[in-house]
Amino acid sequence: MNKLEDSLDYFARQQCSTQWGAFLAAFASEFGQQIPVAELRVLMARLGNAMAQSIPVPAGNTIAELEESINDVWFDMDWGWTRLVEKDTGLFIEHHVAPLQGAFGDQALAWSPAILEGIYAHWFSTMGAASALQITQVEPALPDTMLIVFRFGRAA
Repeated sequence: MNKLEDSLDYFARQQCSTQWGAFLAAFASEFGQQIPVAELRVLMARLGNAMAQSIPVPAGNTIAELEESINDVWFDMDWGWTRLVEKDTGLFIEHHVAPLQGAFGDQALAWSPAILEGIYAHWFSTMGAASALQITQVEPALPDTMLIVFRFGRAA
């Protein structure tokens, strides 16, 4: 590994409380071996939705204000940060350095980001978004980027 990769690896490991590390790694390993990825994504989205009910709902009259409000929530939770990008095909949510990799490990990146889908879906629904609009992860989360990208828009 190079210095940047070493630093990112160290940072990812520091995002999860030491007291929970062994439990969450075992949890992810067992779930990953016993439950298909599609079902794990549904479960994690449901957990994210439940989690979002106890988290302040961001607000804003512009994309910039909404992004700032979302980041206030994530910063308070130590769950990374978000950049919102408007495109013709929807609103893209670039979520940086979520603690999922540090909590569950690289192997869980196929399903653990769905917790963020559940949180974002709850938030946008609470803000009044139409039910036809959905949050979907648009590309696989890769361990070396610490970036998860979602799209909010009509189903493609």
